[in-house]
Amino acid sequence: MSALWSRALELLGRLRLPLGVRKKLRVGHPGAPDAQGGRGWRRYLSAERLYDVWGPVAESVWLPFHCVPLFAALDQLTESEVGPAVPPQEAVSGVAPPPPSPLPSHARPGAPAPAWITPESWVFLDLPGPRAVEAGAWLVTAAGCQPVCTFDNWPHPDGVLRAEEILAELLRWATTVADARPRLTATSPPLWICDSRRLGMRSGKPGEFDNRYYLDDSILPGPALLKRAGVGRVVYLTLDNPDPPVLDLEGYFAELLTADIPVLHVDLGAADPEPRSLAAPVSPQRPPRSGFHRSAAGGFGTEVPEPSSSGG
Repeated sequence: MSALWSRALELLGRLRLPLGVRKKLRVGHPGAPDAQGGRGWRRYLSAERLYDVWGPVAESVWLPFHCVPLFAALDQLTESEVGPAVPPQEAVSGVAPPPPSPLPSHARPGAPAPAWITPESWVFLDLPGPRAVEAGAWLVTAAGCQPVCTFDNWPHPDGVLRAEEILAELLRWATTVADARPRLTATSPPLWICDSRRLGMRSGKPGEFDNRYYLDDSILPGPALLKRAGVGRVVYLTLDNPDPPVLDLEGYFAELLTADIPVLHVDLGAADPEPRSLAAPVSPQRPPRSGFHRSAAGGFGTEVPEPSSSGG
């Protein structure tokens, strides 16, 4: 057991995990195959094993930034209700397949590594949850990046964000990523895998579980650490985002640019994606902080209480 995972379990073991009515939460489909077409995904039904396969190598400086909550939730779910995401255009009894992946062919697992991922690059993948995981599998297997997952929230049947969709996708690609891990080292380019929908489109309503979140200093390394680790530039990847970056990164990227760490933007939706300099905003907006609900177990996610009523 890794030291980081051991500390996480020690903390979580003292707290009541915020999953609410756990039996109501279905993750993927237990009858679905993984991306390799088999049932190897079942080896990763353990929270620790899934956490390890989707994290940096054990001796990596990036290990403390790998988020625990979504993985820890796996051990609290009913195993018969958990499985990988249904692969596009696959027939699974009782489940309609989703539409084909919106990822372009050059950004899916099996595509060659892009030339713009260099040894000094910090790759920041910021796509809608499940697609971020799929593109992450591409960059781990093709470019030899070591993954760091930033999913800092808890799944819940009444969640504002459907975090279980990400968990199902992590299971779907676990065996594929596992096969690539022997080639990873502590100096492999770091890959932050982020859900671009993390801020949500609205706040939670009474009775809902508000698991929206933002990326804070516990997930975003400072310029000094990046330079000590040999990072010479940030490559920020989005998919058809007309106004990058996501709001919680605006001030952070401005800080990196001030520290002479270039930030390059790549739109994976482009026919021929190439990095372009991301200019610092004239007046960076302050990252959102109010209205988000931290969990006592770490990460984000709490039930929104019903409004109190008083008579008199």
